[in-house]
Amino acid sequence: MNELEDRNSPVPARTLEKQGFAAVANLAGGIFLLALGFLGSRFPILGLILGALSLVFGLTAFFSRDSAGKKPGAILAAGGVLAILSRWGAQIFRPFAGTLLSIGAFALIALGVWNGIKFIKGLKSRG
Repeated sequence: MNELEDRNSPVPARTLEKQGFAAVANLAGGIFLLALGFLGSRFPILGLILGALSLVFGLTAFFSRDSAGKKPGAILAAGGVLAILSRWGAQIFRPFAGTLLSIGAFALIALGVWNGIKFIKGLKSRG
């Protein structure tokens, strides 16, 4: 009976806040990586700048105290490295880097959608 009570109890506000922020941040990161792949392939200098920014923001999130930012931070940092390699790396890295960049973007978007679903379910439990 205790399990049933735990499922029906409202989700704490702090948990909802984390889930909502994670959903928005992951979706934004995934969309950024998609744009990075598109723009980086057409404008090499812009791709280099955005790839470096992605690397810096990803490492910042990865080394933060919040454990929820570690996976998205690692994906975003790896996306920055892949964006740089897809245009400026050795010829052998270019096709793989572009493909992995797209996979990372869709992984972040999927993670954002998952966190959004958890956030909406948590809101419904409170209402």
